[in-house]
Amino acid sequence: MGSKNRILFGCYAMVLAIIGDYLLGFGTLGASSDPDAYMGMTWNVVPDWRYATSSILGFICAAMFAYAATGLLKLMEKEYDLTHFKLYKLFKIANWSGILYFAFIHIGICMLPVVFNAGMEATGDIPTAAMMTIRVLKSIAVPLGVGLILCDLLVTIGWVGMVLKGLIPVKKVFLICCPLFGILFGQLLNFIAEGLDSGTESFGWLVMYLVCAICLTQNERKKR
Repeated sequence: MGSKNRILFGCYAMVLAIIGDYLLGFGTLGASSDPDAYMGMTWNVVPDWRYATSSILGFICAAMFAYAATGLLKLMEKEYDLTHFKLYKLFKIANWSGILYFAFIHIGICMLPVVFNAGMEATGDIPTAAMMTIRVLKSIAVPLGVGLILCDLLVTIGWVGMVLKGLIPVKKVFLICCPLFGILFGQLLNFIAEGLDSGTESFGWLVMYLVCAICLTQNERKKR
């Protein structure tokens, strides 16, 4: 399979991730000014099948992303000789981290609403169920936070830096095609409806890989 088609697997992987993100996040939890809201949040019971499906999609996404990421990194090193650049090293670390993180984040976060659902089924009391959920969150907060830094922050720094310095043949307007800008875009969508930001982080990865598939494989096409 050519590099372009291989890198596009990263886009296909992120489509699955976006679906999984919305199954996980939309309608589950939301900020609220309602006086009855607990801790300023609305806590909703959502069918467990949504979280099971999200977890499965996370595993499939990770496998497809691994295939795409290794192809992209190989192309960057072979065609653009980026091996010794610090910005590329950050980008590489982020992509390798993503292979594991994209599966873990769906499993780890999907645990939380399932715990809430179980708490509501057992007690029927939102504060009790919410505190059970928060207790589980504390146990996975550190790896989730580290994963967010390793993946989204480092890949954004590496991507923006390589585009600005001209290390890769990508127009500067495309520097916004990365996960961190996707997250910021999601916050704007939340003003329309709570939970619309669920898939925007994955969308940031999707457009970044799409740009790479189109722009970074030009040399291979010319050689043909």
